[in-house]
Amino acid sequence: MRCSLLTDETGVLEEILPRQSYLERPLVANVDQVLVMCAAAAPSPNLSLIDRLLVTAEFMQLPAIVGVNKADLDTEGTGAALKRLYENIGYPCFFFSLKQAGGLEELKRHLSGHVTVLAGQSGVGKSSLLNTLVAERVAETGSVSQRSGTGRHTTKHVELLPLPPPIDGFLVDTPGFSRLQLPADLQAAQLDQYFPELRRFAANCRFGSSCAHLQEPDCAVQEALQSGLVAQSRMDSYRQLYQELDERERRY
Repeated sequence: MRCSLLTDETGVLEEILPRQSYLERPLVANVDQVLVMCAAAAPSPNLSLIDRLLVTAEFMQLPAIVGVNKADLDTEGTGAALKRLYENIGYPCFFFSLKQAGGLEELKRHLSGHVTVLAGQSGVGKSSLLNTLVAERVAETGSVSQRSGTGRHTTKHVELLPLPPPIDGFLVDTPGFSRLQLPADLQAAQLDQYFPELRRFAANCRFGSSCAHLQEPDCAVQEALQSGLVAQSRMDSYRQLYQELDERERRY
């Protein structure tokens, strides 16, 4: 929106400007970056949800970065492996410990000057990150369920929060979730275009854009998978999402 200030405390709304960006869930508009958060442990990283969020960001043409919290609990090297995985694809990835307040400087530089929406499953530390970065605010933080190993929802609504100098940006806090519906306009035949590493090879498939990269002969994506140029976890996510989109299209 565009407004004019009359005094220090009052103003006049002059125009509602068109949206620059839009996400259905978390429901936000006019952000210019998505921070997909996960944890090295407690809860275990949900790779399917991470990839689902990244596909959604790609579809909405929003740059995405990945934050891996709880480096202090990374006894099995899971967090370090996640960092390598997503950096190799091309996503900036940050590995840190909010409990020990270490490794955040590079992330702060990527948040500077941006309106960044936080997204990820419950219990990975989104509210704790806000408490660390946002002055004079204490967000409620939740524990991880001992029975399910998943986080408990603590944020109940979407909130825009200013980041203090020298960061000078904004963070959009969102409720955590374990399930995310794909964008309504996303089609199965387009899905490979929103996996950057698959997109690099898809044009070389024998059947071109008609290749689903499932069982087709002379599939360049499958060859890249066998050669280790595409991670198995990412291919698993692609197949799961493709099946979901295909079933949705058959229903409608």
